[in-house]
Amino acid sequence: MPWCPVCKNEYREGIQLCAECKVELVDQLEDESVESGESEVQEKIARMQAMLAAQQTDAEEEPARPEPVHVYQNSAARAQDNRSSAYTLLIVGIVGFIIVLLVFVGIIPVYRSGSINRYLVCGVMGAMFVLFIVFGFVSMRNSKILLIKAKSEDSLMGEMTKWCQANLSAEGIDAELFPEDAGEGMAEEQKYFRRTDKMKAIISDKFMNLDEALLEHFVDEYYQGLFEKR
Repeated sequence: MPWCPVCKNEYREGIQLCAECKVELVDQLEDESVESGESEVQEKIARMQAMLAAQQTDAEEEPARPEPVHVYQNSAARAQDNRSSAYTLLIVGIVGFIIVLLVFVGIIPVYRSGSINRYLVCGVMGAMFVLFIVFGFVSMRNSKILLIKAKSEDSLMGEMTKWCQANLSAEGIDAELFPEDAGEGMAEEQKYFRRTDKMKAIISDKFMNLDEALLEHFVDEYYQGLFEKR
């Protein structure tokens, strides 16, 4: 097979001129040139393998993050938001409907004479303000439901706190997870993930059918008092 003596590219039989270097091809390269080209290729392959190995090592050392869950929303705060929305909708809806009614009967003289425009505008605006009133009552009802749920959640979290205070300890959890100083040299982030996973498993066994977001929130809050203040 012909070779280019400059760029060391190999060509098919019958080609006599290098397309890149514009020099005549030779039947065989010198041994040193071939060995030099092969060594350069091997060196590049070795560098690429080293880079891939380093990237794989970094990926293995990086602590695995837990799968995202729904963010916990306090029911009492949601109830307050719904109550505020209900008041706003009711006030706007009632005041707006009264104004539309006064315009329709002619007490507020927006239109000088009866016309289809007045009936059309008052009908559309009246319907819109009626919807405001309906949505206001719905938000008020949701607020009451959320207040009941908030009391139940507060009671449950109080029971969980008392049980954890009596049955969970930082030393006990670490003794199960990192026996005989197995956790020495481990990053705090890795320890955090393992500890919280262990705490969630223990609490879930005691309190069945817990909402995942509530459990995540409780463990995160309780972890700070259990491990970060010792």
